[in-house]
Amino acid sequence: MANIEHAYRYPGHSSLSGTPGKQQLSLVCDTADPRESRDFLTAVALSPDISAKALRAVSEIVGSRFYVPPSMLARILREADPVATVSPEAVRFEGFSACCSAYIRLDMDDGALEVSHRRSGTTNVDFGAELRAALAQVQPGSRMEINIGPQSVGISHERAAVVERKVPLPARWIRGFGNVQVHLAGMEPAFTLSQVAAQRFLRSLPRSKSDHQIWVAAAQNIVRTTSRRTPGGVPLRGAHRLRVFETLVGKAKALQVFKNPDLESSAWVLDFGTQRLILVLNAEPWRGFSGDGGLLSELALADVDTAALRAQLNWQDRLDIAALTQATAMTPDQVRRAIAHLAASGLVGFDLAQGAWFHRVLPLDMTKLDALNPRLKAARKLVDAGAVALCDDGAEVTSKDAVHRVRLDEAGYSCTCAWYARNKAARGPCKHVLATEIAEAGGS
Repeated sequence: MANIEHAYRYPGHSSLSGTPGKQQLSLVCDTADPRESRDFLTAVALSPDISAKALRAVSEIVGSRFYVPPSMLARILREADPVATVSPEAVRFEGFSACCSAYIRLDMDDGALEVSHRRSGTTNVDFGAELRAALAQVQPGSRMEINIGPQSVGISHERAAVVERKVPLPARWIRGFGNVQVHLAGMEPAFTLSQVAAQRFLRSLPRSKSDHQIWVAAAQNIVRTTSRRTPGGVPLRGAHRLRVFETLVGKAKALQVFKNPDLESSAWVLDFGTQRLILVLNAEPWRGFSGDGGLLSELALADVDTAALRAQLNWQDRLDIAALTQATAMTPDQVRRAIAHLAASGLVGFDLAQGAWFHRVLPLDMTKLDALNPRLKAARKLVDAGAVALCDDGAEVTSKDAVHRVRLDEAGYSCTCAWYARNKAARGPCKHVLATEIAEAGGS
C-alpha cells in the first residue's frame, strides 16, 4: 500500500483558559482540506466606482507624507503597506500616512459586495502604482472583483488584473494601530454635513500645505471656520490632509465629523451607505500616532490577564463587553483593560459606526510589546534600579542625576520633567509617571 502524506494546517493555537473550577478548552481544527479555498475573500463590488475611488484614497494617504524629515522618506515610503481584513460581516482596508499623522480605513459592509467565498483573515500588501492605475480605470458599470488571500490582494476588471503580494508589517504601524484606537474610542459626534455642504467645505480648504490651526463648526449645513477656539468647534491643523476626500464626496450621502476633546484629534467619515471611508487626523501633522502613548498606563500594569479574553475572540465585528464579562468571569473593568492590551498589539480596532471594538489579527508576538514601547521599557528600568521613591500623592523619581516629582490623583497625573512640560497628557504618560504607576502596583 502506498504511503499517503497529509499536511495538517491550523489557523491558530488551541488554548485552556478561565478560572480554577471553571476552565474552557478551545481546540483549533485542521483546515487542510484541499478542496477548500485558502483565500479569505472572493467578491464582486456592487458599487465598483465608489470602492475603487475609496481604495485609491487609502493608497494616496498611505503614500503621502505630511511631515517627515527628507532623510527618512525613502525608508518610510517602502513601508507604505495597507492592511486588509476579512471578518464575518465586513471587509476593511486600513493604513497610515508615511508620517503616521493620518489614519485611513475603508469599511465595506455585506451590502457593498456580492460574496462567493469568505473566511476570516488578515494580510498586508503593497499598494503599488500598477494597482492604483487599475483602480483608476474602474467605471460605474465595471465588474470589479476583489480577491484577498493570506499572501496577496488581487483586483481585476475588464481592463486590468493586478495582484499585490504580502510584505512585512512595519513595527511603527503596529504601535500606530494601537494608539489610533484610543483616539477613536474617545471620539464624540461634532456635526454632520450634507453632500452639497461637504463639497463646499472641502473646496474651501487650502490646496497647498497649511499647518495653520483652525476650528471648524457647523449648524444647519452652514460651516464656519475660525482661528479661535469656539464652543463645539473641531480643532483642525493641516487641513490639506482632508483633500483626499474631494473626488469621493460627490458620491457620499453625508460627511460625519467627530472629535476627541482630550487629544484634539478628529475623525472625518464619508458615508456611502454600505461603505464608509474614515480619515483620522492627529492634532498636528508632525505628530504620528505611532509615537502617542495612550495605552502605556494599561500596559504598565502586569496583572492584566488577556488569555481568557483572547480565547473568546473569533473575528467578531462587534465585541459585547457584557457578554465577554460573563464568558470570562472577569469584571467589566478587567475586560476593558484586557482590550487595551489587545489594542496595543493590533488585535482589536474601534468602529465609530458601531461604537464598539472589533477583532482582527495582526502578525505580532505579544511578548514584544515592551520592545515596541521604549517609554515603557525605560520606566521598567527605573523601577528595577530602585529610582522610584513613593510618596503619599505620587513619587520622586531619580533619572540621570535629576529628581523629578510625580503627582498622581483622581484628576490625573503630572511630572516636573521637560517631556511632560512639552506634551502634558496629550501623548500619554512620561517614563517617570509610568515608573510611579508600576511601583505603586508593586510590579516591575
